[in-house]
Amino acid sequence: MASSTRAKVLQVVEENNYTPNITGRTMRTKKSNKVLVIIPTIVNSFYSKILQGIEARAEESSYEVLIAISNLEETKERKYIDMLKTKQVDGCISLFSLLDADSIDQLAKDYPFIQACEPTVGAHVSSVCVDNRQAMYDVTEDFIKQGHKRIGMISGDYYKYSELNRERGYKDALIDHGFDYDESLLIKKYYRYRDGGDALKELMALKNPPTAVICVSDSLAIGAVNQLLKMGKKPGKDVSIIGFDNTSITSNYVPSISTIAQPRFDIGTNAFDLLLDKLNENDSTSKKVILPYQIIHRESTKNDEQL
Repeated sequence: MASSTRAKVLQVVEENNYTPNITGRTMRTKKSNKVLVIIPTIVNSFYSKILQGIEARAEESSYEVLIAISNLEETKERKYIDMLKTKQVDGCISLFSLLDADSIDQLAKDYPFIQACEPTVGAHVSSVCVDNRQAMYDVTEDFIKQGHKRIGMISGDYYKYSELNRERGYKDALIDHGFDYDESLLIKKYYRYRDGGDALKELMALKNPPTAVICVSDSLAIGAVNQLLKMGKKPGKDVSIIGFDNTSITSNYVPSISTIAQPRFDIGTNAFDLLLDKLNENDSTSKKVILPYQIIHRESTKNDEQL
C-alpha cells in the first residue's frame, strides 16, 4: 500500500473510531487461539478445580479459555456450540451435554470437541473421567467388610453416565458378596441438599432401614447427614454416610463428610491435552482416559474413637 493511500486509510479509521472485526479476521485466518469450556452450572464448586486445570494447560499452549454456562438448557448449549461452528473458538470441552450420542459423534467428527466428567452414554469421542463403577463398588465393599448388612444408596436422576455406572458398581458389589439387591434401598432424587434429606427419611422409614448409605454427590450426603441429625441419630455411629466428589465443604462441615475424591485438577489438564490432540489433528484416534479416585473416610463414616 502506497504511503499516501495508507495515510488516507488511517485518517478515515481515526475519524470513524473504527474497531477491527475480530470475528471476521478469525474466519479468514481460521484460528482464534481460544477454546470454549461448557459447564452445566456455576453453583456447584466441583467444577472450579477442573477449570483451573484446563486454564493451566491452556496457558502453556498459548490458548485463552472462554467459559460458557448452559444452566442445563439445550438451547443455550447449542448456541455456545455455534461458536465452534463459526470458528469463534478453535475447540470445545464439554463437562456435561444434553445432546444425544449421534449429535455428539457428528460434532466431534467435524470439530475439535471432547468431553470430561460426564461422557454422553453411547457417544464415541475423546473423554476423561474416573472409573465411577469401580469407585462405588469399592466403597460398597468397604461397608460390607465393616459388617453392614443393609446398605442404601441415594442416586440422582440427571447425570446419566456417572449415575448409571455408580449404581451398577453398588449393585455388582452387593451381588458379588452374596447379598440380594433390594430396590427399595436405592432412591433416585435430584441434587439439592433437601433431596438428600428427603431420601434419607424414606430409607429410615423402611421396616429394615440401612446402617450405611452411599450418595452419588456430596450435596446429597450433606442433606442426608443433616436429616439424620434431626432424627437424633449420629452419623458414623448409628448410620454411616458417604458422598462423592470431595468438594471443599465436606472437610469443613460438622460432622465432616466422608467422600470419594476425584482428581479434579488432573481431569482439567487431561481434558485440555485431549483437546489439543484434536486441535492438532481432528482425525486422530479418540481416547478414553480413566483417572484414579480416592475413598476418604471422615466423621460421617467413623465415630470419634475410630478417627
